[in-house]
Amino acid sequence: MDYENIILQQENKRLNRLLTHYSGRHLLQLGEHTLLSLTVSPIVHKIRISNTSLSVNIASFPHIVLQSTYMQLPFASESIDLVLLPHTLERNKDAKRVLSESWRVLAPNGHLILLGINPFSLWGLYRLFTFTKKPVWDGCFYTIQTLCQWIHCLGGEICHTESFLFRPPLTSRMGPWLFDKLFFLEKISPWLVPYLGGIYLIIAQKHVRRPSKLGFAWHFPPLLTNKALAPNVREVHYE
Repeated sequence: MDYENIILQQENKRLNRLLTHYSGRHLLQLGEHTLLSLTVSPIVHKIRISNTSLSVNIASFPHIVLQSTYMQLPFASESIDLVLLPHTLERNKDAKRVLSESWRVLAPNGHLILLGINPFSLWGLYRLFTFTKKPVWDGCFYTIQTLCQWIHCLGGEICHTESFLFRPPLTSRMGPWLFDKLFFLEKISPWLVPYLGGIYLIIAQKHVRRPSKLGFAWHFPPLLTNKALAPNVREVHYE
């Protein structure tokens, strides 16, 4: 089975319902993934950064494609409204630095969307127990908890976390047929084992604290928090 296309299809399907909620001037994607779901975004100016030369015709992409290192992005600080990192961190040795650089270019109140393979899933375990041929999604996987901790250290707020693609990777001859028959897992698993899906999705927002007249910002901690599993969407108005 072509699992790379299966992962890409699932991610595009999820982003098709998600990207319409985020507006702004500039959208930036870091990575080799070709996300056709970017076309549904209301953000007109879309940029994709690749750290390798692309062998395909870049004229077929509905956005600008540039080649640059992820750790030194050619953009001003706080200039990008939405940053997407699909499987970008797990395929880079210095993932913390890539995340920090992405956070640098993210505008105040802008959003960061992370996609990757969940190590606490059957897809993550498949990589560990495959010795002959590594799967196409092989990489250095990070848990949702670890990535959220990194974002908190950068001063970000986690708006939403989830996982999806609960059907396991199958290698037998009956794999494609059985994979289709197990579609019911996508319906019941989010209620039974919500964080054991093969792909994780994290949405974070960048907040910048402004000093008050006394020279510091005072915030009362919330007594109760009841965040639903939905993106914290805020309209941004530009002059």
